[in-house]
Amino acid sequence: MRFSRAIAAILLLLALAAIANILITAPPTVDTGPLLTLGEKYDVRIIRDEFGVPHIYGNRDADTAFGLGYAQAEDDFATLQDVVLATRGQLAAVRGPDAAKTDYLIRLMGVWEALDSGYETVLSEQARAVAEAYADGINLYAAQHPEEVEDFVLPIRGKDLIAGFTFKLPLFYGFDETLTALFDGNDRELALQGKDALTFVNRGRPALGSQGVAIAPQKSRDGKTRLLINSHQPLTGPVAWYEARLHSEEGWNMAGATFPGSPVILHGHNRYLGWSSTVNKPDLVDVYQLTLNPENEDEYLLDGEWVALEKRSADILVRLFGPFRWTFSEPLYASRHGPVLKLDHGTFAIRWSGMGEIRTLDQYLALNKATSMAEFEAALAIGSQPSINQVYADREGNIAHYYNAMLPKRQEGWDWTKDLPGDDSSLIWTNYLPFSAVPATRNPPSGFVFNANNSPYLSSIGPGQPQPEDFSDTMGIETGVTNRALRLRRLLQETETLSREDFYRIKYDVFYDEDLEAIQQLRRFIANGKDALPPSLHAAMDLLASWDLGTQADNPAAALGVLTLTTLIDSRQRRDDVELGEELAEARDYLQSHFGRIDPPYGEVVRHVRGDQSWPLDGGPDTLRAVYTEKDPETGILRNVAGDSYIMFVEWDQKGQVSSRAIHNFGSATLDASSPHYGDQAPLFVKHQDKPVRLTLDELLPHASRDYRPGVAPSSD
Repeated sequence: MRFSRAIAAILLLLALAAIANILITAPPTVDTGPLLTLGEKYDVRIIRDEFGVPHIYGNRDADTAFGLGYAQAEDDFATLQDVVLATRGQLAAVRGPDAAKTDYLIRLMGVWEALDSGYETVLSEQARAVAEAYADGINLYAAQHPEEVEDFVLPIRGKDLIAGFTFKLPLFYGFDETLTALFDGNDRELALQGKDALTFVNRGRPALGSQGVAIAPQKSRDGKTRLLINSHQPLTGPVAWYEARLHSEEGWNMAGATFPGSPVILHGHNRYLGWSSTVNKPDLVDVYQLTLNPENEDEYLLDGEWVALEKRSADILVRLFGPFRWTFSEPLYASRHGPVLKLDHGTFAIRWSGMGEIRTLDQYLALNKATSMAEFEAALAIGSQPSINQVYADREGNIAHYYNAMLPKRQEGWDWTKDLPGDDSSLIWTNYLPFSAVPATRNPPSGFVFNANNSPYLSSIGPGQPQPEDFSDTMGIETGVTNRALRLRRLLQETETLSREDFYRIKYDVFYDEDLEAIQQLRRFIANGKDALPPSLHAAMDLLASWDLGTQADNPAAALGVLTLTTLIDSRQRRDDVELGEELAEARDYLQSHFGRIDPPYGEVVRHVRGDQSWPLDGGPDTLRAVYTEKDPETGILRNVAGDSYIMFVEWDQKGQVSSRAIHNFGSATLDASSPHYGDQAPLFVKHQDKPVRLTLDELLPHASRDYRPGVAPSSD
């Protein structure tokens, strides 16, 4: 009897502990009543065109930002709330243990320490108003649709959106890759699409590439200035493009695209100018090897003295199952260099461009409102964007490429690509080089500039390009070249002037260039002949030798060629130890197994898929028609997951009047499969077609599919 009572008492205590855990770690209760009235604070009108693209008209900038937040929530609320949870460091509380590494990274980077200390004083009042209005737009939608809201999300604050810039932008130049390389075992990267979005996974992510091209009037056959905006992103997830047009009576008038959680257009155009953003990867992360005190492991050597490490705790709430959560605590260390990692193979401090930087929204707002080349450059000179190239054009006929980055002002004489001694304080840089020091190409005699994730030293042809000898090695400027850059260099100089049709043809080029190292390696392999290969590969070798290096949808040799070269041309899978005979055998076996032949038309293999619809596609990894795929294990098709996504063509005529056309990979309804705009742009996308961007109310209203005021009038279809 006593034993039974003891068991009952233990069970009661366990039950009480479980209830206490649920209560202590439960998400806070949010009164959505005040959120439902947020629309009363803002004067905004959202007009969706025939493709569902939101055109947002506000009186103030804040009104327009509110409308953008609401419209984006209508189309992609699930992604927005995941972005907010991630940038707060609360993703694991909802998604479970797999997301804990992201929450740890937020704390390691000190994102919220920077925000809490500088949000009210460093960030401008204008930027705060825009961020908070955008958050209000999301909050209103969430309050109207509580069934879609995850725990811990509401209310969303302006700070959450600023945190997104501070956290995500260093990932574009590879901060996470450098960081994870410090750990033993498999490197892990932050996934940016699909079910693993914003968590760490053991696989390469889709390439964050892009290209931009600007053509001056003297290079255009009709005297127009032209700009291609063509970023290559994952087709879904937190860094997939969302198309919008923004207008306020305070001078904000942009058309283009943005990411979930970004309350501005990230690249596009206004009446006066436009720009295309492309990823650049200068060396912006420095690793220092620290010497710890053998008698006190919380002290490190600096300038001959033992200095105490700063220490704090990373407390991470993790959902285990059902309503059960547990707070796990990990110590965080920091030296004067930055965050410190104590690992089995050493102790390392890291320092990176953009650490603690919270002014990025100020810079983007200045870019959005710039009206001239001088104002655009002044906006870049704010220096709060850690990296990202800008290819620029304007109504005056100016064109430029800016290798935009926060380049640390480092001490000469050291190889900053390697680990640095942590005991020398003179190696702890504290400032960045001025904007005037970054490589740039302005109005070259050739009449064109471009960037395709290549070195800034190849931005055109002939005079006007930056020269390597003019820039210090300590700046860490990349020197690599891509197939797309080689193709642009070749195609842009084929004719003295370019027509609009030429411009489109160049953008949608589907070929690999003979000067690409991977193609030269292929040529050497083919030149060696097939005698060294087993007879079973001779037919495949003959087909490979006949390949014209194109990825046209009807090309019978392209699938074999691309699969054979994948480890040389696809940045996610690139290796140095490639044996092309083995790659050819694997490609042959894959095609034979899934398609019953080695020469299926390329478009039968490479598919653009949305819901239950599928279209043949041309293009491949690192072609100007950029397509990055994943293999479908059931059907064998290569499904398009990244690359060409939002494409925009902009023109200014000789009178300075702007017009543009654009296309999205799927449509404006990012997640709603029942919407007519879930995939209505996909058929145009696969055919190299686009749609007009309607830049005035007079142009827009005859094509409006919805016209409403969030929180004021019903938003029914």
